[in-house]
Amino acid sequence: MRAIIGLIVFICLFGQVSEPAQALSAYRTYAEQLTRHPPENVMVRPDLEALLDSLAQQARLAKKRGAMSASLQFKTAARAQAIDMVIGDFVGHKSLKGHSFHARFAAFAEDPDLYSARGENAARERSDGPPGEAKAKRLFQQWLKSWGHRRNMLNKSYNRVSSGVVQKGNHLYAVQIFWTEPEG
Repeated sequence: MRAIIGLIVFICLFGQVSEPAQALSAYRTYAEQLTRHPPENVMVRPDLEALLDSLAQQARLAKKRGAMSASLQFKTAARAQAIDMVIGDFVGHKSLKGHSFHARFAAFAEDPDLYSARGENAARERSDGPPGEAKAKRLFQQWLKSWGHRRNMLNKSYNRVSSGVVQKGNHLYAVQIFWTEPEG
């Protein structure tokens, strides 16, 4: 009975039982292919990724949360989730294939157990106007106005961020992945 209760608590805390290595490898392959060959009319926006990284850093420094470095480590994971959101016309933390954020993170981490803290923000901006800096800043404001997203961004323990931004027509979809770099 205790084992069952322990498993239920684990699932509630972590969203699911760990996915097998084979499933994680398959997701990573899918994500890498998706970002190398996005669907027609979907374009990766490295310029806006850099802007979102910078805005996150500014927000943290304004609240005295400490520096956070932009990193390429989870860039593919962030971009793949943004592309999945375009394909599925949704905003969320599960991939179209049902992989949770923690599973997607694990697919790109050499040893996920070394990362003591990690989080993700996701949003889309579909207002009128061109898909440039102004629209990316409006998307970022969505995160600042949302308690959970702001909490992720300002989490004192996070010291790294990877942003993924994609454009389809005049719409932007973005994902930011935050984590604490393992020591050693």
